[in-house]
Amino acid sequence: MKRILIALALVLVVVLAGVPASPTKAAPVATITVLNLPPSGVLELGIGESYTFDVLITSDQPFVLAMVLPNAYYPGRGVFWHDSDRATQSTSALLHVTITGKNPTADLPAVSDWPEPGINWPGGVVPVLIAAGVRYQGGQVISEEFPLAVWVH
Repeated sequence: MKRILIALALVLVVVLAGVPASPTKAAPVATITVLNLPPSGVLELGIGESYTFDVLITSDQPFVLAMVLPNAYYPGRGVFWHDSDRATQSTSALLHVTITGKNPTADLPAVSDWPEPGINWPGGVVPVLIAAGVRYQGGQVISEEFPLAVWVH
C-alpha cells in the first residue's frame, strides 16, 4: 500500500512538473497625449472665445474606460469648461474637452504649488488642468495631468 501511494505521489509530481506555469499577464501600457497644448503653456482667449483640447489615448491592451476631465484652481472665474469626454471598450480614443473665456483674468493673484509643489503661476492668469486616464479590467488605472494657464482678455 505504501509503495502504491509513493508511486502515485511520484507520478503526480512528474505530471505537475510538466504542466507549464500560467503566464502572468503583463501590466498594460497607455500613452496619453494632449495633441494641441499651447507651446508656451499659456492659452490666450478672448471673452466668449473657445478652444478645444484634443487628447489621444492609446493602449497596448483593451481598456474598460478612457476619460478626460477639466479642473481649475478658480472654478467659475475667468473660464468655463464644457463637459468631460469618455470612450469605452477600445485600445485607442481621441477625446475632447473645450474651454471658453468668461471674464478677464488680469485681477487674479499668483498661485503657488498647484497642482503640485513647485508649479507656480503668475498673476493675471487662471491655472487649469486637463486630467486624462484609462481604467482596465481588474481596476488598474493609468492617468496623467497636464497643467497650463489661461489668460482671458
